[in-house]
Amino acid sequence: SSFTHPHFCYDLLTSLSLRWYHGALSRSEAESLLTLCKECSYLVRNSETSRWDYSLSLRSCQGFMHMKFSQSKDGRYILGQNSPPFDTIPEVIHYYTTHKLPIKGAEHLSLLFPVLVQTL
Repeated sequence: SSFTHPHFCYDLLTSLSLRWYHGALSRSEAESLLTLCKECSYLVRNSETSRWDYSLSLRSCQGFMHMKFSQSKDGRYILGQNSPPFDTIPEVIHYYTTHKLPIKGAEHLSLLFPVLVQTL
């Protein structure tokens, strides 16, 4: 039986567009990938500090930013402190492709360039 992440249940996006999800990638590995990318490039990975949490890694003009997705009491996803809540992580990502991030140090940035998992 295939194991699916409940957090990635989606109607909004096709599986192809989830290639920005890199799974168990470390913070330093994420930075290595983002080094080769331009500003506003991003990926989502498993959090290193908490097994069931996820982090967004972003290339900014200052270098790299890592933001954890938090969950509200009703189980919806929030990015940073001031994000509106969303039902799934793909919906958060989709929203911030057209809206500026509510994150200190990234106020002028959107998620423009997904760093895709390279499939063989």
